[in-house]
Amino acid sequence: MACSITITGRAFPCKDAIGGVKRIWVKEFNPADWGAVTSGAIADAEAAITLYGFEVAKNSSYLTETITASVENGTIFYSQEISVTFPKLTAADQAKLYDLAKSRLCVVVQDNNDNYWICGLRRGVEITGGTHQTGTATGDLNGYQLTLTAEEAIPAASLTYATAVAPTGDVTFTAGS
Repeated sequence: MACSITITGRAFPCKDAIGGVKRIWVKEFNPADWGAVTSGAIADAEAAITLYGFEVAKNSSYLTETITASVENGTIFYSQEISVTFPKLTAADQAKLYDLAKSRLCVVVQDNNDNYWICGLRRGVEITGGTHQTGTATGDLNGYQLTLTAEEAIPAASLTYATAVAPTGDVTFTAGS
């Protein structure tokens, strides 16, 4: 059976966007947290959830989504890779990151344009690598670099912040300490 698609084209957008990640918002993964994706977006969570914020170093973190398709097998999936840098080593941060590394997560990436991208929507996000480093030279990173990875059947959905955030919606964003 052939797939039905809608093609509408795309005009060249204004040059008003910037790159990079401002912060990531994390919670334990639960596939029932989010509803249906409509036109690439999710308006709200299915029930009340809390996401915990991790601010990242400026100009050091990114979200990359790679499309992988197999013509031979008739499959397609989206690999979501989140790379984050957290400056300054502390015992408290070490414990938080250890807990995250043991868990399957849902990660909402807030980019520098204040777009919110839900990664690991249906299958979760895992920490797949990283470093804990003191640096060598005085100006080197003293902190953590982590790689988080998800593989999904659909691209990362955009979270409609205005309708999702409590008290209007069911999502609570709690800044890190």
